Amino acid sequence: AFGSFATLGAAIGALFCGNLAMVIGRRGTMWVSDFLCITGWLSIAFAKEVVLLNFGRIISGIGFGLTSYVVPVYIAEITPKHVRGTFTFSNQLLQNAGLAMIYFCGNFITWRTLALLGALPCFIQVIGLFFVPESPRWLAKVGSDKELENSLFRLRGRDADISREAS
Repeated sequence: AFGSFATLGAAIGALFCGNLAMVIGRRGTMWVSDFLCITGWLSIAFAKEVVLLNFGRIISGIGFGLTSYVVPVYIAEITPKHVRGTFTFSNQLLQNAGLAMIYFCGNFITWRTLALLGALPCFIQVIGLFFVPESPRWLAKVGSDKELENSLFRLRGRDADISREAS
């Protein structure tokens, strides 16, 4: 049951990720996802009772469900056409490599340490989210034209001609 709670949480997160990403944006959804994952991993790492372990698995699973949708969408929306496939493929490759590494490391370190290590990428992403712009496509959908242009300039460079992409 403990192992399947993350899958249950991911299914719950997947049900809401599209609407959440449309309402609060791609960055906002990543913030929510990171908060849920960090809460889940820390709950698992410091659990003294089974209830907290199960809560941590479900909460982190919800975060996984959100992440599995919003990160590839964000990557596809911010990258130029000529490298879009490479970047979206790299996301899947690196996710699977990370999972394989955690399974391997699980042979040598305790599950509490693994849970703390699971929270580490989420903390790094929280810091990184301060430095990345919102998705230009989402900004266009919500009618934020000035922020759209600023986002494109941050992504493409100040000297780039963004007029065609912005329109």
